[in-house]
Amino acid sequence: MSINSRPQRDDQQDRSAFLERATEQDTAKLQCWIPADLHQWLKFKAVDGHTNMTALVVEALENFRHGHNS
Repeated sequence: MSINSRPQRDDQQDRSAFLERATEQDTAKLQCWIPADLHQWLKFKAVDGHTNMTALVVEALENFRHGHNS
């Protein structure tokens, strides 16, 4: 699942497309505590990549899952 960046507040078409991508699959909330410096790094990576932290975490977990067949 790739969500990309958050839509502009006033752009209904972007918002609709964002919501459609976000709901393509069933989702569940993940909440965990991570070191503050890792959180800050993740935020900067998201901004730099024009995406969001959720998309980066999903991508990392997918890569981990495909690299570890257990």
